[in-house]
Amino acid sequence: MKIFVGNVDGADTTPEELAALFAPYGTVMSCAVMKQFAFVHMRENAGALRAIEALHGHELRPGRALVVEMSRPRPLNTWKIFVGNVSAACTSQELRSLFERRGRVIECDVVKDYAFVHMEKEADAKAAIAQLNGKEVKGKRINVELSTKGMVPTGV
Repeated sequence: MKIFVGNVDGADTTPEELAALFAPYGTVMSCAVMKQFAFVHMRENAGALRAIEALHGHELRPGRALVVEMSRPRPLNTWKIFVGNVSAACTSQELRSLFERRGRVIECDVVKDYAFVHMEKEADAKAAIAQLNGKEVKGKRINVELSTKGMVPTGV
């Protein structure tokens, strides 16, 4: 069973550390840590469900509550939004919360001073862009625009 773990500090969190955190709930098959999230594969469904219930909201690092939920594939037709000029003080959860007021957020990843937010519906994505572009968040005005495939942010 594949578990999504969000709000992970990939620079400071090791797969071994996550495996040790999940091990009391069942057999951990593997762990993969990215920049802001991770995936944990557990052998037993029951153990995975216990881990999700026990660890959702757990602070692995002070001030960083983990988002622990069953992994589900991202729908193919999501609307990817680029968010530039993101403050270092802004977490993925805070940014997700801001966008969720405008519609369903499928995924939200903060990478250094920018982020990508995947929204389910085009109308919600366009509304979020219109309402949030130029908004001040944690002391910085964010740039919000529809992402283009293969976009590499420069000078943001």
